Amino acid sequence: MSKQYMNIFERITKQKVPVIIFGAGYAGQVILNTCIDHNVEIAAFCDNKKNYSGQFMLGHRIIHSSELHDLFPEAIFIISAADINDVVIQLNDLHYSQWHAGGDILKFAEIGKHKYDTEFSFLDYAVSTCIQCHDAYQSPDKLFLRSVDIVITEKCSMRCKDCSNLMQYYEKPVNYDAAELTASLESFFSHIDQVNEFRVIGGEPFMNKHISETIDWLNNQEKVGRVIIYTNGTILPKGQTLECLKNKKVMMMITDYDELSKNHDRLIGTLDEHNIEYHTDKAQNWTDCASIKEHNRSIESQKEVFKNCCAKCLFTIMDGKFYRCPFSAHVDKLRATPLYEDDYVDLLSSSKELGHKIKEFIFNKDYLNSCDYCVGRFLSDKKITPGIQVSEPLKFKQYS
Repeated sequence: MSKQYMNIFERITKQKVPVIIFGAGYAGQVILNTCIDHNVEIAAFCDNKKNYSGQFMLGHRIIHSSELHDLFPEAIFIISAADINDVVIQLNDLHYSQWHAGGDILKFAEIGKHKYDTEFSFLDYAVSTCIQCHDAYQSPDKLFLRSVDIVITEKCSMRCKDCSNLMQYYEKPVNYDAAELTASLESFFSHIDQVNEFRVIGGEPFMNKHISETIDWLNNQEKVGRVIIYTNGTILPKGQTLECLKNKKVMMMITDYDELSKNHDRLIGTLDEHNIEYHTDKAQNWTDCASIKEHNRSIESQKEVFKNCCAKCLFTIMDGKFYRCPFSAHVDKLRATPLYEDDYVDLLSSSKELGHKIKEFIFNKDYLNSCDYCVGRFLSDKKITPGIQVSEPLKFKQYS
């Protein structure tokens, strides 16, 4: 057993205050079992999702972050959320200063020792993501991003009224050209050291028949840890598309919309047959965040919306530009806002300052102009019924 590993538990137990795991996901569950194995008592889980509050995970209560001060005026935290920077800022705002990066514990955890209610490949994915993100946070000399979305198509085989990626507004959706996508990626990676996962999305990404060219390119990049394909289970990959999914970097994320995901079971069968990693889950945790409306907020109010938004680091590459979130990307493409050139970085620009612009955009942006057209996406938002279909594209105000 690593001396460094044991020192973590010694430092935690010496504090003589309640120990709370911040983040009630699979990484948090592994940390809990590892702590129990080493006689470290965990008082509770804490999470920002309000629908988790009051539930129990592995016999331990989950509390919402707003309850912390009343229940635990003093506490030490083990952070299991991959987005550790956001949690550290939140804990500082709540005047908690004692925390440990859960990734340091997960490096030595025996994840096969206990049973969990998910497949091992997805559990390993969740744990490794947490480790990579926490290592990068504690060694900020390299430009590391947890995840980046690349939009390869506006087309979708469904038209969900409340799609947070705004597919329901496109009247004439198009596929993006593979060569142009590669040019954007090459420009981006000339200024980035590592991306833990690249998420290939749409719309429905399998609507783009040239998807394999983008996936193959990402599979061949040392700077890319995993390539995640998000699909709604309506289209079966075949030929070269199926072949590129066999790479060990690839994992399929399938959202199951019941009868709408008409090929879900056949897709699972195909992936099993070819030993392709996947995780499938019911459509859930949707919120009412897809409306486009100018709110006329003050700059300070927009900064507050941005600060509390759970999507502000869903970095998105689309149509040659680098955005902070999918909402910002799509309202720009739809021309649903005035043109705000400081809401994105043009990856195809010949500017010698491109690398500096990307870093500033990642680390020093405190709001977007497009935030004023978004209701906001917060973990505490009320959940709505996912996947409600509409027959026609939704209307919105378009700017010239």
